[in-house]
Amino acid sequence: MDNKQKKIVFLGVLLLGCVATSWLQQGIEPKQAVPRPIVAKEATEGMGKERREKTIQVYVSGSVREPGIYTLPAGARAKDALEAAGGLGPDAKADRVNLAKKLKDGSHVYVPATKSSGNNIKKNKEKTVESSKNTQEEWGNFGNERSRVNVNTATQAELIALPGIGEATANRIIALRRVRRLQRIEDLLQVRGIGQAKLERLRPYVRVE
Repeated sequence: MDNKQKKIVFLGVLLLGCVATSWLQQGIEPKQAVPRPIVAKEATEGMGKERREKTIQVYVSGSVREPGIYTLPAGARAKDALEAAGGLGPDAKADRVNLAKKLKDGSHVYVPATKSSGNNIKKNKEKTVESSKNTQEEWGNFGNERSRVNVNTATQAELIALPGIGEATANRIIALRRVRRLQRIEDLLQVRGIGQAKLERLRPYVRVE
């Protein structure tokens, strides 16, 4: 074998050695992980957190078990508001409410009652007012502070018995005190339907504790 052939053989062996070494290094060294798009992930998580924290406040009244103001997740439907209010009352006209209606912040979900129920409420109000008149004579024109109606604990019937207070206004008082307890009689001015004149008319009959 002459020198030229020796050189060719040597170069071939050297080339094979380089290839074999490269294969061995690829088999031993761990593959580098592809870096994750951290910024994009954090941005997505932030958007999801913002969506989760977004809520709306909805007022539910009428023939429901617990009327009041409720905090619901954004995108809630009318049926979700009724569930939060304890469900429909026994005299509710469910067919008059669109349960699939999508709500927004400040929405009002009202459930009407049957006509007979309205008559019963009217009769109960008349009976309660009559009872209140009798009690007023016993109390000496409500002169006894402890005998006045506590607006923070009064039932709907007791509130309706007050002068100038109807079913709707009574429900608004109950809704307000669910949000925060009334600290003074003047807080009733925050109830829609109660102005300064009506407040002065109520003052001899109510108290706040």
